[in-house]
Amino acid sequence: NEYKSYLSMSEFITRGSEGVKKYTYPSCKTVPSVFDTEKRCSSICMSQCGTIIAMCNGETTSVFNVKENKKILDLPLPRTMLMSLSPKNTHLVTWRQYVVDENTPENTPNVEVWSITSGKDSPVYSYVKRGQAQWELQWTEDEKHCVRTCNAEVQFFDDNDFSKVACRLQREKVGAAFVPPGVNPYHVALYVPSIKGSHAFVQLYCYGAFDKTAAIAHRSFVKVDTVEIRFSKTGKYGVIMAANDVDKSGTSYYGQTLLYFITTRGESNQIILDKNGPVYSVQWNPAKDEFIVLYGFMPCKAAVFNNKCDVVFNFGENHYNEILYNPQGNMLGLCGFGNLRGKMKFYDTNTRKMLSEFTAPDTTHFEWAPSGDIFMTGTLSPRLRQDNEFKVWDVKGKILHHHRVPEGVQLWQLKWINSPSVLPDPKIPAPLTSKEIAAAKPQAYRPPSSRGSGPQATRKLIDHGNLPNVNEGVYKPGSNNAQPSKQALKNQRKRENRAANKNAEGESKNQEFQSAVQDDREKTLRNLKKKLTQIKKLKDMQAEGKQLEKNQLEKISTEQELLEKIAKLEV
Repeated sequence: NEYKSYLSMSEFITRGSEGVKKYTYPSCKTVPSVFDTEKRCSSICMSQCGTIIAMCNGETTSVFNVKENKKILDLPLPRTMLMSLSPKNTHLVTWRQYVVDENTPENTPNVEVWSITSGKDSPVYSYVKRGQAQWELQWTEDEKHCVRTCNAEVQFFDDNDFSKVACRLQREKVGAAFVPPGVNPYHVALYVPSIKGSHAFVQLYCYGAFDKTAAIAHRSFVKVDTVEIRFSKTGKYGVIMAANDVDKSGTSYYGQTLLYFITTRGESNQIILDKNGPVYSVQWNPAKDEFIVLYGFMPCKAAVFNNKCDVVFNFGENHYNEILYNPQGNMLGLCGFGNLRGKMKFYDTNTRKMLSEFTAPDTTHFEWAPSGDIFMTGTLSPRLRQDNEFKVWDVKGKILHHHRVPEGVQLWQLKWINSPSVLPDPKIPAPLTSKEIAAAKPQAYRPPSSRGSGPQATRKLIDHGNLPNVNEGVYKPGSNNAQPSKQALKNQRKRENRAANKNAEGESKNQEFQSAVQDDREKTLRNLKKKLTQIKKLKDMQAEGKQLEKNQLEKISTEQELLEKIAKLEV
């Protein structure tokens, strides 16, 4: 019932040069909403449960309650570029470009935290963050703890009390901090980059025990530029992606990425991949403690690993660069977008059987609907500024809706309105049969005249009936039935000339070969006689009492051998 009720009211929003619009599905028609605007919005953010939407229209930054269709907060922020919401929708974090001018003195905070529940238009906390890396605050799922990454420490705030720092994790330099999903016991992962030639490392801590010797797990790296950690849904397992911007071996233009596995039990080891090349994507199954890795030079491999880093299934090689699980985790899409042709393959994650295979050219955006059985693709700007559009598909490749924006209009963002909770597993369609899989493979080229009438199509011969034999009375070589015609005599002379030319050409090649052999024999004789002359000079020097080198004496000892070779060649 929950699944059917969602399908009857599912909605999505678009953001583009014509503003923000709200659509319903399956009609895919625009419907009025409190956040509709024709102004260009620089940023839009949605809560995980889909009840709160925040956007900046160039004049103000506003927060809306989608369920009640009303505005709940209006902030005097005209230049907001990035936003994020806390897990329980109690706070909004905004980031704007750091600038210094006549009206904005140096060290003016550009990251501000706003309380949505209080409705106040003044921030409860603010700080300076010049770049976009690690700009936002991170909360635990229950908002018990909040984490802020600074240059040399990680600060913790408890129960959304930003008036004081509850705890600090201090190091000489901090690259990033990561908060895994899950509740008590709480964990935090810390990345410390290389300092003065020392190794970079990642450490996993239990909240509150931040002494250097109290790390649950530790992993160091010889050389790394960036580190990203992907945690499982339970937060017990994580995959560390340690990347170098430049591959010193010169085998890859995209640099080098190594994968490591880390757990809250203290285990840490490297994930060994059996094909060289870049790592394109790593994704955890939202319903299981297993993950997929796309790796290796194109066509890349797609392998499923369990929580012990063992390969449990291999999807083979193809041109992929994205892994797309539906929210329920029972269906999976392996796709190739961007500079690839938009090929998509969908699988049942339980049986690993292929459900469909088709292409969506020029796709720059993909998103599953919360129902998990349909999805949306889009051609968005600024990646592609022409022919912006979006399509709604089912898993078998049927286009349920296709909308192309008018010429000159740009589409920047597509977003399904999230469901308040994960919906029940959708019905999985029947997998492809072996015949359907074979039919989907590229076929051999057939000329236009043979198409459309089956693979064994041939031209039908024309039946001329009992016509006279047109070859009767025509001269055939070796036959006395008729006199040879002029054309027959001409053809016979051509055949005789070709045979004569062929024989002459064979004799010429044989003469050239004999000449080449004779030249090689004479050349060898000259070289051998030259060596004999050198040996004679060395023997004269030896007779005069001069001391010879070891290699000169060895050369004299070969005199008899050279004489025998010369005798054989002069026969």
